[in-house]
Amino acid sequence: MTRPLELIVVEDHDLVREELVDFLMRPSVSVRGADDGEVLEALLRQRHADILIVDLNLPGEDGLSICRRMRHAFPEMGLVMLTARVLPMDKAVGYQHGADIYLTKPANVDELEAAVANLARRIRRRVANGLQLDVPRQQLTLPSGATVGLTLLESRLLYELALAPERKLSTGLLVQRLDPHREVPRMADNLPVTISRLRQKLASEPAGAEIIKAVRGVGYQLTVSVTVRA
Repeated sequence: MTRPLELIVVEDHDLVREELVDFLMRPSVSVRGADDGEVLEALLRQRHADILIVDLNLPGEDGLSICRRMRHAFPEMGLVMLTARVLPMDKAVGYQHGADIYLTKPANVDELEAAVANLARRIRRRVANGLQLDVPRQQLTLPSGATVGLTLLESRLLYELALAPERKLSTGLLVQRLDPHREVPRMADNLPVTISRLRQKLASEPAGAEIIKAVRGVGYQLTVSVTVRA
């Protein structure tokens, strides 16, 4: 993604909202402000947002309800709750309503900036590389909405890499997981062929040929995040 990160601050206190908007604005970050849910919806109709920073005590619809709606409507959106509610129970409710991050007021602006930057990295990976693996159906859904049929071995290969630390496995461990009972002869020899065929199926994607890369002296690594439905 080369477009600016899109933030919306939902805060009914005018001075606080304006200060947060000014503080978070960067050449690579676009920040808009809304004082309630209706204004937020109007802004979203104009342009989508990657991350919302939402106060909970708002006029009309409260922040919890807004976050719950946004989480259902835009599951890829980042949600930061910024509120004066400090009890552990309040935090638990916030996360139950879809918050990615729960921060309490008065806000430490450096902590807020770091939290937004960390969340942005996760959101951008998810949005840019929105691959969804349906293991039972042996099917991969691309960001465009197109689907690619997979063989059982291709599906299992993606599954193992998607769930591995750093999405990376040694060749030996990958072969072992794909063929734990050594029922398929020469699995190690067949593995590069399987990966080559899988790359061909994903060739229409911008990074199709590099979605699975060989790591010299190690094995293979999945270079994009994949949401798995097992």
